[in-house]
Amino acid sequence: MEISTITVRHYAPEGTLCEPLRQTSETLNTLVIELGAKLARMGFPVTLENVSSNGEPEKNNMVTMECLEIDFPETPLDEILGFQASARPCECASGTGPEKCRTIEIGDDSYQAVPPGLIADGLLRVALSATGGCGSGCGTCGGCGTS
Repeated sequence: MEISTITVRHYAPEGTLCEPLRQTSETLNTLVIELGAKLARMGFPVTLENVSSNGEPEKNNMVTMECLEIDFPETPLDEILGFQASARPCECASGTGPEKCRTIEIGDDSYQAVPPGLIADGLLRVALSATGGCGSGCGTCGGCGTS
């Protein structure tokens, strides 16, 4: 079995994390442990990297995925899933943290803390793209949010 590592990156400003960024970080850590172990048995070990957003508001709380062995370049999660994202005022309850952070928009709903289901869906799409299945939000798997 060929090994293809899926790298998940979470972009955040250095220093204090506000609630949406902290929640996304915790969700990623949990999923990499839980779902990552299952994907590793299928030949897709998952690694998580925390990366500085370097003061770029559109990157605050951005989650990306890549798998170089299958020519899947680093791609934002929202693009993998076929959703829109924008930098909006960050919902920082304590008043600390970045002024803006990435917000995924799904219909009338928006998410600054990235839900576990979206992250799991993205991981599965990257893995499935190695088999010629869905992975790019193209609409061929019937579950990418586009009709």
